[in-house]
Amino acid sequence: MDAQRIWRAAAISMGIALLLGGGAQATAAARGPAVQNATAGAAPECQNRADCGSPLKAGLRITFTGWACTIGFFASNPETRKLFVVTAGHCTSGSGLFAQWSHHGTVIGRAALDAFEDGSTADAGAIELEESAFANVVYASAGSDLRRVEATLPDTSQTIGSEVCRSGGTSGWTCGKIVAVDVDTTVAGKHIRHTWGTDFPSASGDSGGTIVDPAGHLLGIVIATTPTQSVYSTVDSVAGELDLVPCVEEACA
Repeated sequence: MDAQRIWRAAAISMGIALLLGGGAQATAAARGPAVQNATAGAAPECQNRADCGSPLKAGLRITFTGWACTIGFFASNPETRKLFVVTAGHCTSGSGLFAQWSHHGTVIGRAALDAFEDGSTADAGAIELEESAFANVVYASAGSDLRRVEATLPDTSQTIGSEVCRSGGTSGWTCGKIVAVDVDTTVAGKHIRHTWGTDFPSASGDSGGTIVDPAGHLLGIVIATTPTQSVYSTVDSVAGELDLVPCVEEACA
């Protein structure tokens, strides 16, 4: 690691303001470019990020007693064909495996996977879906503004200056640029390697929040914040730590 990366790792580590689990009901925020290929309209029952009905969507608020986090994306196990909601690992670690997570009071599944470990390349966790349906869309600025997830973007294409947007259960939809790549971050005393940073912060409850680019590519999930930056684990690292395949097609399983 060169001097600049060492400095950046230290700065982010010291700047972690809070774990992003917990927090208040979702609000919307928007600036910057919109993701292309928006779907037309939303179901009438989709009131806000905390109450969006079925099917589940990335960017929605999910809760367990004392915890509030965000759906990052959906994924499958190619061997068992089981489906999962992917969120931050400190969320599933905090709730404990087998804890029942819900959206607006409706159980979506139990915490099943947790990669929140010292030295991990991603702060990642997963909730096994029970009967809940899902759609490969991200809740953007409002319930009527749903953006398709078209594909994943490899780490090598996530470069400084690239445009990105975050869909978080508390902070909502915010866009900006990547300002840090492949640095180390300390989250709740755990050393998480290979993280990226944006030029806008997140808030409590945004953990697991979806990071996408203007073309609808999935980049990763929010894991922490500083006063000026959101820190995220890339989709390749998240998928690798959890041994899951991100869903980019409706027939994911």
